[in-house]
Parts: sequence; structure tokens; C-alpha cells
Amino acid sequence: MNQKPVLGKGLASLLSGRPPQGTPPEAAAVSTNPATPAPNIPNKDRQMGVSMLAPTDIRVNPYQPRREFDAEKLAELAQSIKENGIIQPLAVRKTAEGFYELIAGERRLRASQMAGLSLVPVVIRKSTDKESLELALIENIQRQELNCVEEAQAYLRLLQEFKLTQEEIAQRVGKDRATVANQLRLLQLSETILEDLKIGRLSQGHGKILLSLESTLERMNLRNLMIEQSMSVRASEKWVAAKKEAKTLKSAGPSIEPALKLRFQTVAQDLTRKLSTKVEVSGTADAGKITVHYHGKQDLDRIIAQLQGSA
Repeated sequence: MNQKPVLGKGLASLLSGRPPQGTPPEAAAVSTNPATPAPNIPNKDRQMGVSMLAPTDIRVNPYQPRREFDAEKLAELAQSIKENGIIQPLAVRKTAEGFYELIAGERRLRASQMAGLSLVPVVIRKSTDKESLELALIENIQRQELNCVEEAQAYLRLLQEFKLTQEEIAQRVGKDRATVANQLRLLQLSETILEDLKIGRLSQGHGKILLSLESTLERMNLRNLMIEQSMSVRASEKWVAAKKEAKTLKSAGPSIEPALKLRFQTVAQDLTRKLSTKVEVSGTADAGKITVHYHGKQDLDRIIAQLQGSA
């Protein structure tokens, strides 16, 4: 599926590593190699968007969604910066208190400090708190530098602190609403499992499978199996399917017919597609239940509206 455009005017050039349109060649080619004295950028260059600031004058972004920084990769980036300078300027904003606050480029800022740079190239932007979080989120997602938990936590902040809907978040990051909803669902997992996802002991695919189990105990039991047996996502899916099959057969009793079971599965699949959420159908020819899953008040309201609209 084609992703929606998410970068505003001027932001594409900022985050792509290309200098903004109209930036003079000498500003675009600024060297931050400690062995080469930083040039005195004239005022006209700063007005075009490129300035030089000391790393110590830049405060980190409190809305930065990324929490994990690989020390080895930071050291590699610092070495590269020593040899080649910073190719892509950092994005900062000036606060009401007169400080410069980072919007995007925390890895480059950290690596610059490790490399001992006295000045770094920056683009100074006017940005609200919400825009600062959005830009930091977009940059990290496009660079694929957030783990799945960090991404979900960033979406949650946009929901709770800035009152965006799931649809609005999806538009801003170029993903569909269902993807954002599924990402947010990961936060329903226990802290132990979230830590597994953060450090890569388990993948996002494993997390989605664990969410399909209802109780915390079931999830932890499967989580332990996944780790102990190095279960792949596919093997984990088969394990859960087999367990659910046995549970369904036990609760339904021997009277359920294969044709009825197939019909239940077909109806559940159809409803899942129509409602964009998990739907389960179980029981016998005489009685049973249809279970519709939802994740948060917005999701519940959406499902209810959809059901009422098709009534």
C-alpha cells in the first residue's frame, strides 16, 4: 500500500540530508571536523536556515520518543563525524527561556559530543511542543530507529497529551489506522514482555501473538516457552492455534459438527474484516456467542458507530 506523504514544506529537505533550497554551497558543505576550524557563517547564511551552535548549548528534546541508544553504534558515528563532519544539520527550536532545544538528531548530537566537536550545524525552526514530538517521531520512524515499544509509547503521547485521534496519527506518520491501533495494543502487555520487546529478545510479531491470549498467566507461560525454545513467530502461531483448538473443542463438546465449525470461522473472518478488529464466534447450533474485541474508548466508539450504521 502506498504510504501517505507526511513531511511538511521544507521538512523533507531537512530530514533527507539535502540542504534546503537556496542554501549557499559554502553553508551546505560546512565541516565540523575538529581538525578543521569551523568557518564563521555570515548572517545571510543563518537566515537561509544553517547556523552553528555549541553542543553544550543544545538541550535534548523532552518529547524524543527514542529511549534506547546503542553505545557501539554511537561510537561508530562519533568516529565518522571526526573524519567527515556532520553532513545533515540538527533541527532545533528556541524556547521562550532563550535555550535551544533539539527537535531531531539526538544521535548526531550525542556522537558530536563524544567526538569533541565545539560547534555543530543546526537549522532553527519555529515549533510547538506537539510539532516537536511529531517531527522527532517522524524522523525516527522513517529511519527505522525506534523499537516497537518506543513507537507505541510515542503514539500514546500523541493521543493523551495532544488529543490526536488514531486516524490523525496515522496520517502524520504515513501508516494506516489499523497499524497504529495494533502498535498501541502492545502496551497492554506486562512490563517483563515489554522489556523483551525493547531489547529484541522477542519481536513485535511475538508480541502480537501474546496479545491473542487473554490472561497474563497464559502470556507469561508462552513468553517463557518462546525464549527457552527460541520459537519463531510461525511456530508460536501454531502453538497458540493448537491450544485454542483444543480449548474450543473441549468447551463445545463432541456435538459440534465440522460444517458448523467452518461456518463459525468464516463468519468470524468476515466480521473481523468489516469491523477492523478481532471477532470470535463460538458455541453450538443451539447457542453460542460472538465476541468483538476493542482497544480503548475511541476504538469502541468506532465499532459501535459502524454496527449502528449497518443496522
